[in-house]
Amino acid sequence: FGQLTILHDDALLPHFQELADAIQVSSGIQSIIIDNIEMRPSALSILFPVMEGKVTEIFMQSVTFPEPDVVECNEIVATSIRLNHALEKLTWIGDDLIPSGVQADLLIES
Repeated sequence: FGQLTILHDDALLPHFQELADAIQVSSGIQSIIIDNIEMRPSALSILFPVMEGKVTEIFMQSVTFPEPDVVECNEIVATSIRLNHALEKLTWIGDDLIPSGVQADLLIES
């Protein structure tokens, strides 16, 4: 609320990879918070698959997806949620992340 959203920049991808590497070698992460950032498929594809089986709580707030990538981003997140059997709680705050009923159903089914 009134905070600056960090726009996607490929220069951040190595940092997402470092975080993904740390998650992968961990024995498990209780929670991860993703807040005030624009994410594209390149970043989501690095981060979300390694959370599967490792992260028990995901909190996402004020996360935006660029218009041309919204469907692909939602598919990446939904697939990861479906495959993350360790996930106990997902909080996703934001009203512009799900562009259609089909995408909403995809996330709900996950």
